[in-house]
Amino acid sequence: MKLFRPLLASAAVVMAAAYVPPHMELPAGWTDVAAATLIPLEFRSKAAAALEGDNAPIVSETACMSTADVISKHSGEHGCIAFAIRRPAVADLAAREDKPLEGFGLFGVVKEVGVDDEGLSEFQTEFFPHPLYRDEEVSFYKALGSRKLSLTTWNPIKLWRGMREVYNRLKVKKISGNLKGEGLIQGGIIIFDKHGNARYAYREATGSEVPIDDIISAVKMVRGDS
Repeated sequence: MKLFRPLLASAAVVMAAAYVPPHMELPAGWTDVAAATLIPLEFRSKAAAALEGDNAPIVSETACMSTADVISKHSGEHGCIAFAIRRPAVADLAAREDKPLEGFGLFGVVKEVGVDDEGLSEFQTEFFPHPLYRDEEVSFYKALGSRKLSLTTWNPIKLWRGMREVYNRLKVKKISGNLKGEGLIQGGIIIFDKHGNARYAYREATGSEVPIDDIISAVKMVRGDS
């Protein structure tokens, strides 16, 4: 009996570590993004752009790539993780010092450029120092369900409180924000294994913090299966 109890405890720990919440499963009707087209983005500082003239862009695009090639290029030992970004926002998970995503390459996709390139450059430089691509066909957002931000209330007090909570979270993290661009289509995070297969996905819940522990659980599951 004394030997059996530790075994039960160990089994419980393993099961807990391996559990991935249902909301991290791929959405119903998931469409493979491997054949989609992504356009690599290159960034220059405002000073470098100024030297080239008033119309020199801060963000420029290079030759497009298939998503399959992008995934292969950025795949680590266990796979890669794609951040589908609705608009410049923090990537807390990628910046953690304990490196819970070790063994996974990271890249991000955005829907548009030419709207707030200065903000996008700031995001890439200060908060997400990983490759960024423009999702030309919005394929990642479609795969995540093409969900749009909706107003659940027209009560001005509740709306103001919700906006204030989001603003305060950004302020604490020293992130500036704006309402430029098409910010209604929601993004998320997609976890690919080392074979390039999408395994789990987090769909953005606007106004809520990213469920770090759930994403880490999914990463551990993929890492253990690889």
